[in-house]
Amino acid sequence: MLYHCRKRGFVLVSVLMLGVLLISCATVFSWFVRMQVRGVFREIDGLSRRTMANVLTNSIMMLITEITKNTNYDSPNQSWYKPYILNIPDMGIWAIHITPLDDKIPLRNLFLPDGNTIRREFSDVWHEMWNNLNHRELELLTLDFMDKNARPRVGSREEKSYVNRTLYDISELLMLSKDINTDIIYGSGGELGLSDYCTVYSDGKINLNVAPVHVMELLPGLDVGGTAQSIEEYRQDNAIENMRDLQKIPGISARTTTRLTNIVAFKSRYFNIKLEYMTDNEQTGSYTIIFDRTSQKIVRWDEI
Repeated sequence: MLYHCRKRGFVLVSVLMLGVLLISCATVFSWFVRMQVRGVFREIDGLSRRTMANVLTNSIMMLITEITKNTNYDSPNQSWYKPYILNIPDMGIWAIHITPLDDKIPLRNLFLPDGNTIRREFSDVWHEMWNNLNHRELELLTLDFMDKNARPRVGSREEKSYVNRTLYDISELLMLSKDINTDIIYGSGGELGLSDYCTVYSDGKINLNVAPVHVMELLPGLDVGGTAQSIEEYRQDNAIENMRDLQKIPGISARTTTRLTNIVAFKSRYFNIKLEYMTDNEQTGSYTIIFDRTSQKIVRWDEI
């Protein structure tokens, strides 16, 4: 009798343990399913927002291209470059900021068509930039890194790791690992870096409507007497449409504009489009997109 009782007790405990195990498995499986479903919905939401960002970007640039086809300048003072808000049903509130680029020294257009000789109009600019960065030792080295041949310039060197082509992104210069670092490229501690002076997003000239003062100060005729700062003050309320407008600014003569002819412009090829959103359930995020107006293509896409 005692044996049978123990046996029934063992079976009962086993059944209870099995029941607990099954309940635990069911709970874990239910949790797993919920997590998977939530993940799927997050992916769907993310895909929907990316699609909306893509649609908005292409629509914006088609509109900008159409509006500006009869203008010869791009300035933040133009109404279509002002920030604006869209309330999109089921997608939340979207803030849109459009900024013309071509605002810095054009890394992809430093050389003549031979791909090796630096353009004369940018030679002194390049030299002074490295002076400002306190890294004169990198002036020739970076040119050898980017030019098309494998022959070192006098006082420089060539290595097998050098790309010897135009850059796709300024971060490629980090391949000069023994000579350059992120602080030199992006700046640190309030100090400017190479990316504050140079860009790969340019058609070859610097748009004076958007160029920062520290870049304009490198240009011939704009590097003395606070002329670059005068341009900054003028363009806060005015757009610079041509060289005649430039000569309206104190300190800029016809001789200066002649020297700037092959360096500056007033229209942009590339645009930075920043899209910030807040959904109905207060989720937030942003997309930073660079658009090439000439090819009508997105050339860079970053999202947070």
